[in-house]
Amino acid sequence: MPAPSSHAPAATHTARGRLVWVDVARGLALVAMMVAHTAPAGGPGGVLHLSEHLTAPLFAALVGVGARLEAEWLGRGRAVPRALVRAAALFGAVWLTGHFGAAVVNVLAHLAVLTMVMALLAALPLGAHLVLALLSGGGGLLLAATPTADVVDRLLPAAQALGLSRATLTPWVSAFLTDGPYRLPLFLAWALLGAVLVATVHGTTTAAPARRARLTGLAWAAGGIALAGVVLALSRTQTGAAPVPYTATPAEALLDTGLVLTVLGGCAALAPRWAGLLAVPGAMTLSVYVAHLWYLGWVRGLGPGPWRSATGTDDTWFNLAVLVAGALLLPLLWRAVVRIGPFRAGPLEGVVRLLTAPFDRAR
Repeated sequence: MPAPSSHAPAATHTARGRLVWVDVARGLALVAMMVAHTAPAGGPGGVLHLSEHLTAPLFAALVGVGARLEAEWLGRGRAVPRALVRAAALFGAVWLTGHFGAAVVNVLAHLAVLTMVMALLAALPLGAHLVLALLSGGGGLLLAATPTADVVDRLLPAAQALGLSRATLTPWVSAFLTDGPYRLPLFLAWALLGAVLVATVHGTTTAAPARRARLTGLAWAAGGIALAGVVLALSRTQTGAAPVPYTATPAEALLDTGLVLTVLGGCAALAPRWAGLLAVPGAMTLSVYVAHLWYLGWVRGLGPGPWRSATGTDDTWFNLAVLVAGALLLPLLWRAVVRIGPFRAGPLEGVVRLLTAPFDRAR
């Protein structure tokens, strides 16, 4: 997915004002995604299974982080059309990756819609973001617990007024609201929390001092660790296991939220200056995402080998190693070769930058 702008309020346009820790968080999201998609086992204590809880919510929260920063940097008049261009790029990537044949549920369509919604909400006060996050999260849990047919019945009159039939409406409701692994209202809640977090870390009207920003990030991370720890402890006490990912239960949503706050807050507090190994891939998130789906589709068509498990899936340590190594090293190689111009940002990111350039901040 395209990395939403990471502009700091006081950054210069020529430096593009990227916050390194935001790109580090994106890089961690990419690694978590590859673990979730290809790890054949949960690792010590099932720690790798947490990637199933972290990846999509973290990507959603990062949409909110970028939307908030861009609204402050460019203003709503420029941020909204830029978001529409990025959303169109995401939809284009959905179409492209649909031809790869990877056995992965694509999250890009949900993030495209979220990008457009957050562009409209990003400039609201933090209090409004918090209220909307609670409402959206609660509403998302209620929708997930409601049969799809009942939700369709409620929405059908409005849909018919737009010329949509029940047959057309039902799969969209299922995929975005009720049955799919990704529920848009929950994505919106995480995006709004991301917007709140970055605003508290870096200030709203003026940039916060670096020490205060680090301490605020540390506080968010501590809160996230506490939340995730309590949810895991209660779940294992009551059920003997961690919450099941993608089920949109209250316990799962709270665990996801705790992990997201831990990563974002930790990156804001601790991301070092030498974090380019994660920050550079994080700045090329869309290209890396598309490339990893191409690889998974490609190995799916190969014969037996280290890329295929005994059951014929792509869940192997070999695939995980190839994907992580490629995700970390190929963007660095790209930057070493492409040194100037919009395409230094990445192959697909360069296209997005060209299309959003008319809405850049005036020099």
